[in-house]
Amino acid sequence: MAFRKEAILDAARLIFEAEGYFNATMAQIASRAEFGVGTLYQFFSSKQNLFVEVILKGIEQYKQGLQESIAAKTSWQDELTGFIEYYLTWVEDNPDFHRLIYEIFYLPIPDLSSRIFEVFKNTHTENLTLIRNIFSHANKDAALFDPDLMSLMVLGMMQVIGDNWFLGILNKRPTEYIAGITGLILGGKSLE
Repeated sequence: MAFRKEAILDAARLIFEAEGYFNATMAQIASRAEFGVGTLYQFFSSKQNLFVEVILKGIEQYKQGLQESIAAKTSWQDELTGFIEYYLTWVEDNPDFHRLIYEIFYLPIPDLSSRIFEVFKNTHTENLTLIRNIFSHANKDAALFDPDLMSLMVLGMMQVIGDNWFLGILNKRPTEYIAGITGLILGGKSLE
C-alpha cells in the first residue's frame, strides 16, 4: 500500500510540475503512475488533496535535506555556507516545484493556500531560527552580528535569488551566487 501511495505522489509531482495544478488531470497522473484512476481515489479523495500531499512531501524533502547538509558542520562559517549552498542548489534543482508554490499563493485554488500556509510559515520560521542560531554561534566566537537582522538578510537574499531565477531575470544560476554571498558575510573571504 505504501509503495502505491509513493508511486502516485511521485507521478503526481511530475505531472503537476509539467502541467500546473489546473491543467493536470487525475487520468494523466494515473497513467504516469501506471495505475487506474480508481486507485488514485483509494488514496486521495480529490486532485486538490493529492496536490496538497505533493507539496507537503516536497517541503519535507527540502527540510530533511537541509538538516542533513548542515548536521556534520562544526563551525558557524561551515553551517552558514552549508545552508546557503543547500538552499540555492535546491532552488536551482527544483524550478518546477518553485512554480507550484507560486500557483498556491497567486492563483485561486479553493482552500489550498490556507491548508499549506501554516506549513510554509513553520518552514520559514525554522529557516530563520536556524540562521539566527548560526549567527548566535558566531557571536560566541566574537563575530558581533545581529542574529535577527542577519537571519532576515540571508533568507531574504536566498528568496530573492530564487524568485528572480524562477522569473528568468537572472543572468547566472543561483549556485553562482554562493561564493559572493559567503564572501560578503564572512568579510570578503570565500569558502570554496
